[in-house]
Amino acid sequence: EAYQEKLYRSDLVSMIPPDASKEDSVALARQFIDAWARERVLLHKAEENLSTAQKDVEQRLRDYRESLIVYAYEQALVNQKLDTNISAGEIEAYYKENEKNFELRDNIVRARWFKLRETDKRVLKKVEDLWRSDKPEEFHDLEVLLAQRGSTINDTRDDWMAFSELQLQVPLRPENPTDWIPRQHKVTVTDSVGTFFVDFLEHRLKDSVSPLDLVRAEIRSILINQRKLKLIEQMRRDLYEDALASEDVRIP
Repeated sequence: EAYQEKLYRSDLVSMIPPDASKEDSVALARQFIDAWARERVLLHKAEENLSTAQKDVEQRLRDYRESLIVYAYEQALVNQKLDTNISAGEIEAYYKENEKNFELRDNIVRARWFKLRETDKRVLKKVEDLWRSDKPEEFHDLEVLLAQRGSTINDTRDDWMAFSELQLQVPLRPENPTDWIPRQHKVTVTDSVGTFFVDFLEHRLKDSVSPLDLVRAEIRSILINQRKLKLIEQMRRDLYEDALASEDVRIP
């Protein structure tokens, strides 16, 4: 018993598995009784110290229930009627109208790089000559040479990446990346494990406008959410007007 409220044996039955041993049953019962009593003490203290208004949770419960019901109905409507097909033209138009909202927070690059574990200066010279060449056949020769030495070319030509992310893979440590990146094209850097050859294909500096490719998915989500809000707003307006027309709602 706690503050004139009683806990009965029947209240414990559902809490104890029927196949539990005597020792386990006793332990579970004591655990449940202790938790119940502690909760009654806390509730009693809350009842003593909270004002009537603070203790009146019925209205809050009703409001919460109603909001859940409305939300579930709106979600069902959205799932049924929302058009999620967003054209490339819509995305480009939104991008152009809201460029200021897509400023970069980091320097980003498209890059191609590889690491070569090699100490022979003649081999390194040959690799660098092939790497610096713009001839497709010599790039192919470079790929073959690297493959023979167990090295592969990492190419992010199709994807932008943060310069800070590139730095996790390549030991590039400029003091001021924002000033340094625009002056680079092909860069070599050496550390204890080998020589890195980095070809900067394209870059965008932080605080400039993000390229469309990088924010395309974000814009699509924004446009779908806008459609969703408009659909819900129109639904609410239509339901209200229908209720007025059918006199289910009367306003003097």
